Amino acid sequence: MTDLSSVTRGLALCCASRFADIAAASSFWSAQKVFFRAGPLMPSDLFTSPSLREAVSYVTITPLSGGYEGLSTPLGQEWVETLRIPPVLSVEIRGRTAQCRLTSRRAAPGIIALIWTPPGGEPRVARHVVDAQETEGQVAQSLASQFEGAVADENRLSVSAGSLRAVTGGYGRSSCLIRRQSQIFRLSLWTSACEMRPVLGDLLVSRLLPQDWLALTDGRQAQIFFEGEDDQDAMQTQSLFRRDVRVRVIFDRYDSVWSPQMVAGGGWFHANGLPFSFDTAPDQLRAEIPEEALDALAAAQEMPAAYRNWDTDCDGTVRPMP
Repeated sequence: MTDLSSVTRGLALCCASRFADIAAASSFWSAQKVFFRAGPLMPSDLFTSPSLREAVSYVTITPLSGGYEGLSTPLGQEWVETLRIPPVLSVEIRGRTAQCRLTSRRAAPGIIALIWTPPGGEPRVARHVVDAQETEGQVAQSLASQFEGAVADENRLSVSAGSLRAVTGGYGRSSCLIRRQSQIFRLSLWTSACEMRPVLGDLLVSRLLPQDWLALTDGRQAQIFFEGEDDQDAMQTQSLFRRDVRVRVIFDRYDSVWSPQMVAGGGWFHANGLPFSFDTAPDQLRAEIPEEALDALAAAQEMPAAYRNWDTDCDGTVRPMP
């Protein structure tokens, strides 16, 4: 979900990635040590190497207290599918034998359903949510255990008679807009070289910050407006020079939910006064959804290309990926 921390991190990653591109083409900027941080300046930045005392400059990004404003959202909060994670598994049917294959070792591989129709009988369904650590043989064994008389041999499952049909499915994420808000952020430039304040300050405003739209780490966009800048001279007696830049960012908050792709038909039946879906109690399948793994896959897929070589450490400082 997009929140203050993700917008702060997006501002830091945007400025750092743009500065790296500029430094790669400029001998002057490549010689400068500039750190970008999604967070405030710390005491260690003054006394522990690398520090401001060692010709290092910092740009810190923090939300401004009192800078929040709630905005109206469009009428009708609808749930919309925003991402689909396809399965990385397959099932090959040959006669009365099904062979399971994992096409990739990935978190949240997907869901398999086998439909067995015995001669003259009603179709029976076996379902299995595949785990990232499972082997193809374990998947086949799990499916075989749900059919009476079925036999598993390595990654193959066989039945004595009738026909087999297989369906594989992945996961989908649905999102709903729940809030639109405006927040002022302060970007503070800190340097111990007085000549760096106007030069780096101008670069920050004119080339490092986006003019209209800010790419966020979850793949969404936020609208950005320049709100002004000013010099802060309270620490000049300690040879520290500071410039504050204020931007207003308008962004949306979403609620999201993961759902499994339907692999075994639809509909409900009632037994003993309770609703059931194909021998699976309501929400039992949802409890098996690997949400953390799906969130990680979504984050890797939706991260803007310009940010993929960068990360932030525990204090919010932007670092190149190892």
